[in-house]
Formats: sequence, structure tokens, C-alpha cells
Amino acid sequence: MPAKTAARTDTGRVRETNEDRYLVREGRNGTLVAVADGVGGEAGGEMASAAAIDALAAGYFNASAGQAPADALAAAIRGANDAVLSAAGESGQKGAASTLVAAAIDGTSAVIGNLGDSRAYLLRDGEIRMVTADHAGDYQSSITRFVGDPRGVQPDVFVETLRPGDRLLLCSDGLTRHVPDADIASTVRGKDLGNAASAIIDLAKSRGGEDNITVVLYAVRRTFGLADVRRNFVDLVLALLVALVVGGTIAALIFASGAYPIAR
Repeated sequence: MPAKTAARTDTGRVRETNEDRYLVREGRNGTLVAVADGVGGEAGGEMASAAAIDALAAGYFNASAGQAPADALAAAIRGANDAVLSAAGESGQKGAASTLVAAAIDGTSAVIGNLGDSRAYLLRDGEIRMVTADHAGDYQSSITRFVGDPRGVQPDVFVETLRPGDRLLLCSDGLTRHVPDADIASTVRGKDLGNAASAIIDLAKSRGGEDNITVVLYAVRRTFGLADVRRNFVDLVLALLVALVVGGTIAALIFASGAYPIAR
């Protein structure tokens, strides 16, 4: 099905650096979109989120052709965990980590995986539904699952069947800590993707903007199929018939009245 994507990221109103990263990439096995929110302070968070995104893309698009998308995405997320651990060890930034939420879309199938509190939402027919579940601790902004975990990771994986008109939204918690789900839905509704992504970020900033804010939107366009062609053809034929009947009636009335146009 035809689709379109848009992505925006913003430092917010409080932080000096942006530790969020996002991915929008096309490949032989579909579209991969993702958001990573780095943690670890100073440059550690930036390094972790960047390493996670790079490894995720490499792992997913290099998966064997026969591997199921859900297995390929889960393996790519585990590969991202290894990459963050390796980068942290090489740079001496022990404890650097990142959240990660990703969606692999191929045709009508969307496979979504996550670690941490970056979320994926499905927007359909004006309603919003959170697909992922937060891996959150007892304290604000604490997470129980993340890439960069030396114990290894087991991402949650979800499969959604997409319909024309659906939108997927992936985001960091810089959005959701300020903007409730209902406000996300109402802000996105009726806007093109670029304007919708910008409007959501502006809304989060207007309500505090305490963290980096990142949004990725993926929309399945409404298709123009054979049924639409037939329906439009019938409408056109009917309109032409009406025009002919009306035009003929007017001509007959003019002829009957004898009021012929005269050229000067």
C-alpha cells in the first residue's frame, strides 16, 4: 500500500543537548522506522542512541531473506544492545544506555518491538491506541529494559495489520510526559504528516518541554482502486447525460420562442 513518513526531533526547552535519535529507512524488506532515547548523561546518551539506531538498521536489513520479520526485528534489537555495550566499553562511558522502539512495515504488516518507555501508537478512524507497553520503574523516568544491558535483552514484539488511512506514531517520552494520548490524536487528526509532527512537538514544548522530543509518523495512504475508477466513471457519464438533457431543453425553448441570437 502507498505510504508516507515524517520525522521531527527537538532538544526541548531545558536540555542543552539532544540525546534522541530516529530512523526512517527503506530497504528490500520494507520500511524501518525507529526512535531511541539515550540515557547516561553527558555524551553517553548521545552515543548510545546513535549506536542503537545504526546497529538496528544494519541488523534488520542484513537479515536473511527467509527470516520472519518478527524474528528479524527482535534479533536486530538484540544486536543494538550488543553495539551499545561495545561502544560504551570502547569510549569508557560505562552505563550508557538507550530506549528503543522500532516498527518494520512491509505491505499491510507492521512488526513493532520496544525496550524502555519510548512508545508506538496506532491511530485509526480518529482513535488512538498505544501498541507498546512501557518498561518503566518505580521512579519517574526510570526504565527496566533498555539497550546497553549487560544481562542481555528480550524485546516485546507486536504485530499489527494496517489499513488504508492508518497512522503509526513512534515517540520518545519527551512527548508523552507532557501530552496525553487524546491530545496526540486530536493534534495529528486532519493534518499532513510534516505539519502533524511539528504541531505535536510544539505542543509538548508549550507544556514544559523538559526533555528531548522526537516523533516519527508513518501513514498508509488511502488507495484509489478499481472500484473508485468505476464509481467516478459512472458519475461522469451521469453528469454528461444531465448536461445534454439540460442543454437540449434550453435549445428547444429558445427555438420555440423564436428568440434567436443576432450577431452585430
